[in-house]
Amino acid sequence: MIKLRDILFEDINLFSVNVTIVMDRDANFTDILDGMRATRKVTIINANTSDELELKNRQRTDNKEIHTATLKFAAGKDPKQDLEFLKTTMLKSDKGDPEMRIPGLRHLIFKPETLTRV
Repeated sequence: MIKLRDILFEDINLFSVNVTIVMDRDANFTDILDGMRATRKVTIINANTSDELELKNRQRTDNKEIHTATLKFAAGKDPKQDLEFLKTTMLKSDKGDPEMRIPGLRHLIFKPETLTRV
């Protein structure tokens, strides 16, 4: 039987990383963030796209938008390996969870130099 004390003292490795999100212009950014939040291991995602980047998005003609966010997630022993899992799970790929795909999400770029333990 699992004891409450064991649950409270369980070591949870929470990490934070900055991510650049490339998406289709006609996709809803909120829906993409919701899909990312629904991914296993992700706890919080905060959008922090600058005004300069928003202005550049309006001027783009290639039907893409670029946004930035901070992603917090529960990691195992190797958080960089978990970043690869998150990427393959969120994008259209034959790897990761076959049920979880986020429509409109084209690419994710994690910035490993910003990976910090929370």
